[in-house]
Amino acid sequence: MKHRRRQSKEAKLYPLVERWMKRHFLCFKTAINKGLKFSRIDVIGTRDMGCDLASDVEAIAIEVKRGNEPFATACGQTLGYRVYAHRVYLADYRDTPFTPDEVSIAGSLGIGLIQIRKSKCTEILSSPIYRPMPKLYYQLLERLALGRCQFCDSIFQIGDQKSWYRNVTRENVKKAISDGKGLIFWNSEVSNRKAKLGIKSDKFIWERRFICPDCVERVITQLRPSEE
Repeated sequence: MKHRRRQSKEAKLYPLVERWMKRHFLCFKTAINKGLKFSRIDVIGTRDMGCDLASDVEAIAIEVKRGNEPFATACGQTLGYRVYAHRVYLADYRDTPFTPDEVSIAGSLGIGLIQIRKSKCTEILSSPIYRPMPKLYYQLLERLALGRCQFCDSIFQIGDQKSWYRNVTRENVKKAISDGKGLIFWNSEVSNRKAKLGIKSDKFIWERRFICPDCVERVITQLRPSEE
């Protein structure tokens, strides 16, 4: 019961941290309490980091605490999010600053620090950049209703929290063009290989891929026969 009350108090801080994250890191997508079966992240955000020649998107994960848990334990939990995200932060609600020892511990482990005081968040220590596991990174993006385009490699909105695939059509190129949407299709060959290895069931094709609306409009439409 005590653990649940602590979680409830921390959850009240999530919207504050999410709003700050969107402004501070210029995230184009944020969410609260999202994750996979392995763990859930208190606050997650994504932002564009690529140059004019690339479409890199960085995921940032924030663990929110109220300062009533052993500091090294909270840091260790935060560090685990690097399997999903490129940057990981511990946001701690406290009236006093982080001590030099706490900053050293966080720096040694490789996590960023955010102080929450009253209704204000302040980045105290920046997170290093990690290379998350691609499998978990892309699965997490899909939980945020985001997908990777197979043509231009950009991350785009495939839907919303109510319907993940609202902004893409299912293997219907003509409809995607007419509706101004992206496209989702399934890769049978890869799915069959995984089924033979026992990685996935052979009853369904799980290997879904996406093409963004821009590539549908600017590339695929050019492949249509000209009407004379």
